[in-house]
Amino acid sequence: MNNKKIYYDIYSEFYNVNKYRELKSMIHHGNNRLDHIKRVSLMSFYLSKALKLDYVSCTRGAMMHDFFTSEDLSRSDNKYKEFLKQHPKIALDNSIKYFDVNDIEKDVILTHMYPVVKGKPKYKESKVVCICDKIVSIHEFFKYQFKVSLYILCVLFIR
Repeated sequence: MNNKKIYYDIYSEFYNVNKYRELKSMIHHGNNRLDHIKRVSLMSFYLSKALKLDYVSCTRGAMMHDFFTSEDLSRSDNKYKEFLKQHPKIALDNSIKYFDVNDIEKDVILTHMYPVVKGKPKYKESKVVCICDKIVSIHEFFKYQFKVSLYILCVLFIR
């Protein structure tokens, strides 16, 4: 079976849940949360497979790492730091409610925000998702910032 088929077989379990599909309407890093999760999980899938890790648990954990349907808080909001620390627990609670979650996947979800959260990743799969989430988040943030900057420049230039 080819990698694309394996990945989408894993992904389909999640996408078939209505609550999970709601992530498509949640803004996250200037994009929607479902697209963010897909980027992180796809990168985690290929990396964990190349490293001969438990790629199914790694990918599933990545698919659940931001499974919460509340809007992100602005960095200027005084509750922002607390939100960063709390959303992994919310994502885990939602994941347990809708899916069977093993120990690796729980650790992936709870520690993907390391070092913002106190707990260090226990498993290599958790470390993979933690790193992939950082890479994807940086890419999304600067891509979004670039688009906004370009838009502002265009508006200023046209005036």
